[in-house]
Amino acid sequence: MNIGIGYQCEYIFQQTEILEQLRNENFDLAITESLFACPFAVFDHIGIKTVINAESNLFKDAMKYAHGEPAAISYFPGLFSPNNDKMSFFTRAKNLVRMMFTQYLFGSRYQRELKTIKPYYNGTESWTELVSNVAFYFINSNQYLDYASPTLPKTVFVGGMQVVTNKKKTKLNQEWDTLLKIRDRNVLISFGSNAHSCDMPEEFKKTFLEVFESMPDTTFIWKYEDENATLADHLPNVKLTKWMPQNDLLADDRLTLFVTHGGLGSTMELAYQGKPALIIPLLADQPRNAHMLTRHGGSLEFDKKLLGNSEELRNAIQKVLKNKKYTEQAKRLADILNSQPFSPKDVVLNHCNFAVEHGTLNTLSSEGKNLNLFQYYSFDIAIVFLILAVVLLVFTVFILSILLRFLAGIFRIVASPKKKLE
Repeated sequence: MNIGIGYQCEYIFQQTEILEQLRNENFDLAITESLFACPFAVFDHIGIKTVINAESNLFKDAMKYAHGEPAAISYFPGLFSPNNDKMSFFTRAKNLVRMMFTQYLFGSRYQRELKTIKPYYNGTESWTELVSNVAFYFINSNQYLDYASPTLPKTVFVGGMQVVTNKKKTKLNQEWDTLLKIRDRNVLISFGSNAHSCDMPEEFKKTFLEVFESMPDTTFIWKYEDENATLADHLPNVKLTKWMPQNDLLADDRLTLFVTHGGLGSTMELAYQGKPALIIPLLADQPRNAHMLTRHGGSLEFDKKLLGNSEELRNAIQKVLKNKKYTEQAKRLADILNSQPFSPKDVVLNHCNFAVEHGTLNTLSSEGKNLNLFQYYSFDIAIVFLILAVVLLVFTVFILSILLRFLAGIFRIVASPKKKLE
């Protein structure tokens, strides 16, 4: 994969005519994502001085390292961590290993890209210097939703900027409006755009169908990517669809539950729309997203290994539907997100305008990114202090031993005349 990405980047740098056209545009600002290092090198090559790194995910462990931002590994779950912020010794160890692995994974790939374009690019050969030389670091997270952690001034939370919560702009068309009117309870089921329900094991499909059949008073809208599927034709309360206006459905008060894989986009939408959810994380950052959301009280996490058991799945769905606590806490979280002091959209626009006006401010960069591991965590100071403490202890023991021998000698001298007199 690294080789392929490197060749792609090399091909871009070989398009000298296009790059020259871009250079002549004199762009004020460039926005990219750190999935690859190539865009940062391209922007530097064509003379764009101000760049914003805008992540589509929460953050990248490699980016925290490059910016010198505290990792807080003892209580802040890494991007692919299945843990929450309350960790035991072993979960902290696993969190550290995962962070180090993802940092190495991305770092080695970035370095490979830079090595491939070396004949064309005369800029820095350090990937950490390249990706950290940005005006701001936008992350698709929200400080009122995610775990609390120390961040730098360059790190800007923009999670939720894409979610439309205005009821006038989320009105459903007649088809979906009519569907939601049929029954009092409506459940939306979607595993995102990458994990297709039509590709799940037959055992899991059977589980869902058994649950649907056992709840005839509930309408189930299931994102199922096979438009010719007939597996639910015998169930009048099931609607199979390749696509649906997910955010608009979540914004409708008649939708009572969202069964989701916990992808970040879906997580943001259901959080902002105040919908209770049953989260079934599959992979990558989804377990972390599930923990992040369930701690607010409006969602319940379900183990994907139990998808072969219809009784377990039905009980979980019924639990969220019948317990008003989930609905109340989901609405409370939505109220918090929608009334935060600065909306994510305004934050993005204001920071982009600020970056265009003032460029990349070195004063916002942390000196921590230039320190090695021993310096960053003050291990060198701790080692010196430990050595001094050991030296002081040895010196003290040495002095005490001399003093004791001296005192012992005095006592022997004093005792000798007494023996002679006797």
